[in-house]
Amino acid sequence: MDPYKELMNVYDEVSTIGDISSLLGWDQNTYMPRKAAAGRGTQSAFLSKLAHRKITVPRVGSLLERLEAEPLDEVKSAVVREVRKIYTRKTSIPEELEAEIARSEPLSMQAWVDAKQKKDFSIFAPHLERVLELKKQVAEKVGYPEIPYDALLEEYEPYTRTAQVKEVFERLRKRLVPIIERISETQKDEVHIKGEFKPEVQENFYKRILRDMGYDFEAGRLDTTEHPFTIGTGDDTRITTHYYADDPRPALFSCIHEGGHALYEQGFLKENMHTPLGEACSLGIHESQSRMWENLIGRSLSFWKHYYPEIHRIFPALSNIPLERFYRAVNTVRPSLIRVEADEVTYNMHILIRFELEIEIFNGKLGVSEIPGAWNDKYEKYLGIVPENDGVGCLQDIHWSIGAFGYFPTYTLGNLYASQFFDAMKREIDVEGLLENGQLLPVLSWLRKNVHERGKLYPASELVRVVTGRELDESHFIDHVKRKYGNLYGISL
Repeated sequence: MDPYKELMNVYDEVSTIGDISSLLGWDQNTYMPRKAAAGRGTQSAFLSKLAHRKITVPRVGSLLERLEAEPLDEVKSAVVREVRKIYTRKTSIPEELEAEIARSEPLSMQAWVDAKQKKDFSIFAPHLERVLELKKQVAEKVGYPEIPYDALLEEYEPYTRTAQVKEVFERLRKRLVPIIERISETQKDEVHIKGEFKPEVQENFYKRILRDMGYDFEAGRLDTTEHPFTIGTGDDTRITTHYYADDPRPALFSCIHEGGHALYEQGFLKENMHTPLGEACSLGIHESQSRMWENLIGRSLSFWKHYYPEIHRIFPALSNIPLERFYRAVNTVRPSLIRVEADEVTYNMHILIRFELEIEIFNGKLGVSEIPGAWNDKYEKYLGIVPENDGVGCLQDIHWSIGAFGYFPTYTLGNLYASQFFDAMKREIDVEGLLENGQLLPVLSWLRKNVHERGKLYPASELVRVVTGRELDESHFIDHVKRKYGNLYGISL
């Protein structure tokens, strides 16, 4: 058999196992009975072992060596590069270690749910200790160029080191903090949106927006969970949200955000499914799609010039709020406790806090029992507020319960990628004019051509250069913030 085809047959099987695992993960986060956590852990461990065995057999190594010695076109070369990367990582991690991680995850996540509901970190702490122990083992097995965190970041933002992220974040912090301080000095009356917003009415309207964005409901669905997420790929990409009956904004923007993720997953070329070119380039690029739809599009005045008449009609509580005030209400800038509900200006400070804490944890400078206090100290330092309990503090995110250390930095990288992509898009199409007329599909078409269909053809840093013509530059995000919020608050930034 042709070595490339044989390699793809193996990868197809591994990808199929991944699809099954995704479905189990969706069920675990939506409808799975509480007592099923241990059983789900056993199932996940079995699938993890099976996938590990298939991708790490010596035959895969031999196929990679043969293909790496042959002249390949750009597509096949990228595929072999990415399979080699996976093969190297997986052969470094013992099968039983991966299985134990998969086995412990459902129990850890259930403990996190209980702890968050009871606002008690001590319930989750023993499980977090175990998760950290396992992830530290992964870092040591995989190896790292500088610090252990490099090995974990690599899983979500391939070809990127912690030092590079630190450099980008430091430049961003220096430029962003004065902007936050200047806006905070401006006394503007806050627009309060309170009233009755029935979840079923919210859901119907948000489904309408998702359809307009191009989300295919015949290849996905919208469900309700504690923490919104997207899972799946291709013809089975599912999203979730969390409704609040007294405020439509959290569910609205989480739907648009998760819809952006889902459009990326639904946008890979069919012929590339179950190959690396049918997968996300990186979590930062993935996040760029959700943050672009949520903030650069969904929170824009142009977008609401089209959609506000309808939301104004279906929610009587908005009847006395004109468009301009609603636009201010969905773009209010103020320090807040909850990351997923933060405005786009202060959001990156939430990520900086988590990034610093994770590095301290994996450098051995911060123990599990010290996390709540360290979390509160950093919130006071960076945002001037202190969580009143662990539920709105260090327990608010699901990530640590599933061992997703190294994931958080991709959110801020996503903001920066999104702004740079969006500026490139605006040079080619009339984005504002399209949004004002509710024409979202041309935006999706541009993203399909330039980002989605390329999958992992290029590493993230190279994809940015190919699409925008330059290296990643935080100036695009800073310029967007200055322009938008300078106008909105009537100040010079």
